[in-house]
Amino acid sequence: MAVSGRAVLESLADCAREENMSRHSVGRGLCSPVAALVLLVCLGAVTARAGGASSFVHWETPHVRPLALTPDGRLLLATNVADNRLEIYHVSHRTLILAASIVTGLDPVSVRARSATEAWVINHVSDSVSIVDLEQRRVLRTLNVGDEPTDVVFAGTPERAFIAMSQLNEVWVHDPADLSAPPTVVPIAGEDPRALATDGQRVYAAVFESGNRTTILSEFEVSGGGPYGGVNPPPNDGASFSPPIAIDLPTPPPVGMIVRKDGLGRWLDDNNGDWSGLVTWDLHDHDLAIIDAGTLAVSYARGLMNLNMAVAVRPDGQVTVVGTDGINEVRFEPNLRGGFVRVLMATVDPESPDAPAIVDLNPHLDYSTHTVPLETRRQSVGDPRGVAWNAVGDVGYVTGMGSSNVMVIDSAGQRLGRIDVGAGPTGVVVDDARAQVYVLNKFDGSISIIDANARTEVAQVPFFDPTPTVVKAGRPHLYDTHATSGLGQASCASCHPDARMDQIAWDLGNPSGAIQDFNQICLTFPVFGSCEDWHPMKGPLVTQTLIGSDSSSPLHWRGDRGELADFNPTFVDLHGADSELTDAEMDAFADFIATIKFPPNPNRNLDGSLKTTPLSNGGTPRIGGEHFDACAGCHFPGQGFNFGIAASAFRGDSQSFNVSHLRNMYEKTGFDMTRTDNNRGFGFLHDGHADTMFRLMLHPVFGPDGGSPTFTDDPAGLQARRDVEALMLSDVEPLNEASTIPVIGRQETLVTGPPIDPQERAAVRSLIDIIDAQQLDNAEIVVAGVVEGVSRGYRYQGTGMFQSDRATEVLTLEQLVAVGGPGNRLTFTAVPTPNADRVGLDRDQDGAFDRDELDVCSDPADASSTPANPGGGGDADGDADVDISDFGAFAFCQAGPGLPNAEICGCRFDDDDDTDGDLQDFAAFQTRFSGAK
Repeated sequence: MAVSGRAVLESLADCAREENMSRHSVGRGLCSPVAALVLLVCLGAVTARAGGASSFVHWETPHVRPLALTPDGRLLLATNVADNRLEIYHVSHRTLILAASIVTGLDPVSVRARSATEAWVINHVSDSVSIVDLEQRRVLRTLNVGDEPTDVVFAGTPERAFIAMSQLNEVWVHDPADLSAPPTVVPIAGEDPRALATDGQRVYAAVFESGNRTTILSEFEVSGGGPYGGVNPPPNDGASFSPPIAIDLPTPPPVGMIVRKDGLGRWLDDNNGDWSGLVTWDLHDHDLAIIDAGTLAVSYARGLMNLNMAVAVRPDGQVTVVGTDGINEVRFEPNLRGGFVRVLMATVDPESPDAPAIVDLNPHLDYSTHTVPLETRRQSVGDPRGVAWNAVGDVGYVTGMGSSNVMVIDSAGQRLGRIDVGAGPTGVVVDDARAQVYVLNKFDGSISIIDANARTEVAQVPFFDPTPTVVKAGRPHLYDTHATSGLGQASCASCHPDARMDQIAWDLGNPSGAIQDFNQICLTFPVFGSCEDWHPMKGPLVTQTLIGSDSSSPLHWRGDRGELADFNPTFVDLHGADSELTDAEMDAFADFIATIKFPPNPNRNLDGSLKTTPLSNGGTPRIGGEHFDACAGCHFPGQGFNFGIAASAFRGDSQSFNVSHLRNMYEKTGFDMTRTDNNRGFGFLHDGHADTMFRLMLHPVFGPDGGSPTFTDDPAGLQARRDVEALMLSDVEPLNEASTIPVIGRQETLVTGPPIDPQERAAVRSLIDIIDAQQLDNAEIVVAGVVEGVSRGYRYQGTGMFQSDRATEVLTLEQLVAVGGPGNRLTFTAVPTPNADRVGLDRDQDGAFDRDELDVCSDPADASSTPANPGGGGDADGDADVDISDFGAFAFCQAGPGLPNAEICGCRFDDDDDTDGDLQDFAAFQTRFSGAK
């Protein structure tokens, strides 16, 4: 097992002792830049977990709309996130025949067919759209867009493309006939507009992190008044606590309070206490944005759920949204056990969006118990990521990524059936002409074919998935709702979707629990005393991201978890599972989490440097970096934390809290207590009560009295706070090991000539210059395109040279462009160094380059197939079995041009190993088929 958080603590303790610092109460010297540097030196060898796969850097990017049918129903399009490709299948009855596999950008999460011959692929990490010619099997153009695009639809007259920019809270509207024109930007008043749908005249954007009308009151507000006269913590069951407070517990610390807005506009707690007089701000709770495709006017539907995951329009014009809703206003872990989240479907009439109909998609659960028998759990749907309707609109399909099944529902959301499919189903498409439903299984790397009449899975077609074992082995422990919860509908991903955060707070304390002895390093000034032991009534804590947790021990807001394994009791205590994970399973979970990186920070320059111009907050990141030494004593550069706990008296809190990391602060904006139209109800600090970082830094502990002379109360000091806020929105210097340099994913498509467009050439040159000038050791360039009618790949070696996917061929940029030939396209993409060979040259990492394999009809997507041993035909549809569907696939490939490309037909069906697919292979295939029978 890799280095654990406990090992980090032990090394830190040794380092602390060497500096004559007590393990339980460390003096003033620890919160100084010099001492911070000493600790960094001591920790240098133990801050990272070795759980990652060296040839696979990934971001656990969520699927949004990974499947689409072309309008003529001839082709099924599937995004292959792990392999950065669009898989194109010819659709046949009960089988899919691979027609082409086209390299796109990094992490393609959605695809839509604009016509029978053109598809748009949304590349989430690349911040781009690949426009694909489905006949020529090539990328025609790369459209660079805003940060973290998620989905696209086509609507309006004339037709325009609507693209969701999830990180920007915008929808960009492009004219497909003039992509050189700048887009019209439609602001969305909501955090993370993600999935899109359209009825042709309206565009619907599901707001993923919409919240659920809950917000936070700080411990000081709760203690200062309210419905309980300042009693803190207030009771949650009349005048009592449920569960009752253990007799031997000391007085619990004062804590904040989560309140939820009811239908009458009152802010109530879980005991019906009315706190409305203390909530001076408001939330708009926009769950579904409704955009008029003609005027671009926006209206909203409210009150659906806090994570709106997928959206579809029924043929009758009604809009359906599926997702989950957390009941986070309910306090204490025993009261939330097993039932803390609901899986819902909301139906919205766009003509009257204020009256949604909401149903629980798990009607067999009444949540009166925290566990049910395993067979009952298997009836549950968890983590719904897709919804689609048949042409009539009376039958719908909802995919459960966490439950590995598909729920069949009627128009009212009532269950008609359940279909078990592959692991991690996300995208779903209905093929009415063939009475089939297609489901993309993210974790399996496959597509399930469902018989819509029999409501059973009839086939499962795998596609090439380079996801390493460390990811596949650990993923189920994050997502699997049947294996990790008592009711079958919840998992860690319910609050940590895609290893991230649900953007709300939870009070998971336990009045009947026990005191936990403090065993971490306490950061304090002598006059403030030491850190207290951990009381089980911890109060509200906002959900934290799991990304980077492998190197930031101790964990959780109070630092009461030394490493991820210390959360194991949560599977039983909160999820209601029958047992904790085994040690081996917990190690696999931790190793999986250790592989995930943060996506590129949008507030940095492409080369990773800090911007020298102000951000929207009015602060300049580079200047903020010059002031960060005032913060570096407790927030180490490159990390943001320092492996210690800040004593409660240091900041004037009732409890001691972990020095938190500063890695994803730009994800937490959207809360401002001076506004009544907030996107979120929670901000910064442990319970989210600090609405903005600027106001957080107005606390005296960050001013001259706290030892930071930079942060004075005059205009210069206030501007310094703005600058440091801008720095933290950009990640502190230097970028840490869990970060991604923003150039990663950047794409430029060059139309080869002559003539060559000078702007396209300049863009490619600029991308190369970033790699050359910065001498980045973790970013490289790969090139993909169609050259002389066949797909090709290249990797930039530096010094102007490109290695091709033929091992003996090395080209300059000028030679590469010339080989491309007039009118061909080459797409240049910056990728992480560990991924470069796989993406550019050797897809299956078997040591044989892709074109060298294809030249002799071995399979570059099969490590067991090499030029020395290409393998035989027979398995024509790639499902690892020789059966009747292979006969149909073989016959299809002989049917004429304009269907699968020559590489697919010429090699996959080359049964006589002469590097050509022809009628002579038919006899060989018949022999194989007869033998298989």
